[in-house]
Amino acid sequence: MSNSVKRVLTALVAVPFIYIILLIGGLLYLLFILALIFVGQLEYRQILRSREIPFGVSGIVFSVLVGIGAYFGFISMNLVFIASVLLMLIFCLRRKEDVDALRKMGGTLFGVVYIGLLLSHAILLRDLSSVGNVDTFSLNNLGLTDPGFFFVVFAVACTFVHDTSAYYTGVTAGKHKLAPNISPGKTIEGTIGGFVGCIITGVVVNFIFGDPLSSDWAVALAILIALAAIFGDLVESAIKRGAGIKDSGDIVPGHGGVLDRFDSLIFVFPVTYYFALIFYNSQGVGF
Repeated sequence: MSNSVKRVLTALVAVPFIYIILLIGGLLYLLFILALIFVGQLEYRQILRSREIPFGVSGIVFSVLVGIGAYFGFISMNLVFIASVLLMLIFCLRRKEDVDALRKMGGTLFGVVYIGLLLSHAILLRDLSSVGNVDTFSLNNLGLTDPGFFFVVFAVACTFVHDTSAYYTGVTAGKHKLAPNISPGKTIEGTIGGFVGCIITGVVVNFIFGDPLSSDWAVALAILIALAAIFGDLVESAIKRGAGIKDSGDIVPGHGGVLDRFDSLIFVFPVTYYFALIFYNSQGVGF
C-alpha cells in the first residue's frame, strides 16, 4: 500500500474521531492531549537515545503535569512548569557527573518546553470560555456559544489543510528548496500552496461558524497559523536530522509518529491562543 493511500485512509478514520473529541471537550479532550504529550515524549526520548543523549523520565512526568495544570488555567500551567524546572535543577545539582548531568537536564528540559508546555496550550485554547468575560462577549456579540471550540477547529483545520496542501503542491510542482540544510523535501512552491490552502480554510471555517471574526482578523489568524506550522515543521525536521532519523515513530500510518503528525500544531496552538487573547482584548473584553 502506497504512502499516499495510507495518508488518505488515516485521515478518513482520524478526522471524524478528532472532531468528536474537539466537540465534546472537557475531560475527554484533556485525556487526548495528555496522551499526545505522553507518546510525543516517548518518541522524543528515543530520538535522544539514538544520539546517546541521557534523558530523565521526569521529563515525561513533568510534561503530563504541565498539561494537567493547563486544565486548571494559565497560571496553574505556568506554576507547574516553573516548579518542574526548579526540581530538574535540584536533581541536576545532586549528580556528581557534571557533564552528563548538564546534558541530561538540557535534553529533558527542552522536551518539557517543546512538548509539554507548548502542546498544553491546546488545553488552554479549548477552555477559552473560562477566561474572563470571553464566554459572555462571544455569545452576545459573535454568536459563539463555545468560542474555545471555534478557535480549536479553526487552528486544527487550517493546520491540516496547510500541511496537506504544502505536501501535494511540493510533490507536483516543487522545484526550489525552502530549507535544504534542514528539510530537503520542502519547497518554496509547496510553502505557497500551504499558505493558500490555509487562508482558504480559515475563511471557510469562519463562514461556517457565522463569521465571528471579521475577514481581516480571520485572514490574519490563518497567515499566522501557516507561519507557525512551517516553523513547527522545520523545528521537528531539524531535531530528526540531528538524530539521523526519518520519522519520530510509526504510530500514525502514512504519517510516522505523533511528533511527525502534530509537529505543526505544537506551535500553532500557542499562536492561536495568544491571538485569541489579543483579539478579545482589542474588543474591550476584560480578563
